[in-house]
Amino acid sequence: MDPVVTLLDLARNSSPHYEAHQNIFVSLRAQPCSNVHSVLEDERCLFVRETEECRESMHYLDYMHFVYCIVDSSNVLLFTSAIVALLLFVLLLGTLIYHLCVTRYVDSVLYVAKTWRLNEYIAGVTLLTYGNGLAQVLSEMKHHTSGDTELIYNQYLGTAVYQVSFLAALVIWTGSFAIYPEVIVPNLISLMIVSLLVEEFMYDEQVGIVQTTALGVLYLAFLGALYTTARVMDREGIRSRSQIDIRDADGKVFDTNLTATVENVDQEQSARWLGHVWQGLRTFREEDFRAAPWYRQVYLLCSIPVEVVAVLLLPKVNFALPLHGWNKCLFIVNLILFPLFLIGTALVDMISSENLGWICLASLIGSAGFSVIVCSTSCYDRKPQFFTCIGLFAIFGTSYVIMLLSYELIAILEALSIIANVSSASFAITILAWGSCWIDLITLRTLAVRGYSRIGFAACLGAPVFNILIGLCTVFCVQMIRSGTTQIHVRDGTSGPTCAIYLFVTSMTILLSVLFTRFEARKSIAFCLTTLYVTFLAYVAFCEFEVTHGYGTDHNDDGEYFLDRVPGRREH
Repeated sequence: MDPVVTLLDLARNSSPHYEAHQNIFVSLRAQPCSNVHSVLEDERCLFVRETEECRESMHYLDYMHFVYCIVDSSNVLLFTSAIVALLLFVLLLGTLIYHLCVTRYVDSVLYVAKTWRLNEYIAGVTLLTYGNGLAQVLSEMKHHTSGDTELIYNQYLGTAVYQVSFLAALVIWTGSFAIYPEVIVPNLISLMIVSLLVEEFMYDEQVGIVQTTALGVLYLAFLGALYTTARVMDREGIRSRSQIDIRDADGKVFDTNLTATVENVDQEQSARWLGHVWQGLRTFREEDFRAAPWYRQVYLLCSIPVEVVAVLLLPKVNFALPLHGWNKCLFIVNLILFPLFLIGTALVDMISSENLGWICLASLIGSAGFSVIVCSTSCYDRKPQFFTCIGLFAIFGTSYVIMLLSYELIAILEALSIIANVSSASFAITILAWGSCWIDLITLRTLAVRGYSRIGFAACLGAPVFNILIGLCTVFCVQMIRSGTTQIHVRDGTSGPTCAIYLFVTSMTILLSVLFTRFEARKSIAFCLTTLYVTFLAYVAFCEFEVTHGYGTDHNDDGEYFLDRVPGRREH
């Protein structure tokens, strides 16, 4: 090496280098938010306010600004109290999601599945999967603003590993059940193909319109295969073995016709429209409250405001309720309030207040028209013919409300992960996956306890196929539209290949296990799946603490995504 050239380069300071802490604000907007730990305590608030990545996780509230600007981060006691308060808020949001899932969401899914005569596997792979994941996938059109795909890809793959291993094991631990191979085997094979295919796409770090279209076409082929299989089974006359029998909260089968007529409604209440409104607003019966233990009574009392808001926004569809939950007065209120709620929460930060007001006015006019139609075509004492559509409204409306709560929960978890200095890859495949799958955990456990284990098990295998194929297809389309090109740069990160391999191995393990057990979901399979997920978490922990290094594109990173490096900066 020529010493003259070397001295000249040093004099010009043209080589890449890391900035000292006191000069970190030179490239502040491009800094990763985790660099807040490298900043002096009195400069952290300014860092959080000026760094764009610190605001990417914000949903409605900016928790990074709360922790580092409103709270004095140099005060250990105050800072710790703020962290505890955020954890309590996470617990509150999780409880709200639990309440909505148990009291509304699960019963709506069962009602629509039974009315449409879906068998248990088709209901799990389609209806339950769409209810759990469709709102989140569609929201990526608005919330996916980053040009880097590492976080979202690791989230989808980490979520898939969590669903196929831990959640599937949870369903089997609840009770053994028979598995029907005509749907499960093609589903498992599809899952193995998907895990290899998407990693092949991501490995090249370039995704075009052909690969994006292939993801959507592959999911359509997956649905076509399931539908064809179900039709074949119908012709062979064995459809009845997987039909859905409606059970109450204790798991006992009951006749849905008993609650389908008005005879089971208190005649004094059914004679007045005000009685119908009170029947819909009543959150619990007095005898149930008196018979409940004290902690259950506290829960019922605390759930009153939540239930009242839910009743005003969403219909309640349940086979166990008189007229299966039909309430004409409250449904008209739902038609008016929920569209306004949807517009306000989805568009409030995208358009001006004036345009938002015009949209709300148009919504009110449209809701008024629908209300007139409902009043003229339905009555108080009989379900309308379109009640199944109301069931769909209850499913996806509840799913949307849960999605809003989940995003707020995930925003807190992401802020806490930055505070704890957890890497983005480890956060995506663990904490982020757990937060986004909280609705899956509650619904699958509730279904399994009530005797619908096959619906839950089918959702564990069908949801990853939907999330990966349709989720990534949506993200790629959004990036292509925003970049104005049909070829985009992608990354699978340090944990992408690891998740893909674990997803393939777990799917293969389930396939071989059910073959050996003659398609009986036994607790030995649950133990095997639990062990696989614990092993996966141990590997993630080793990568996080740098005991080992996850294999991924970041091994050969060229500095493009580590923007705290400032190449060629001149010193003055």
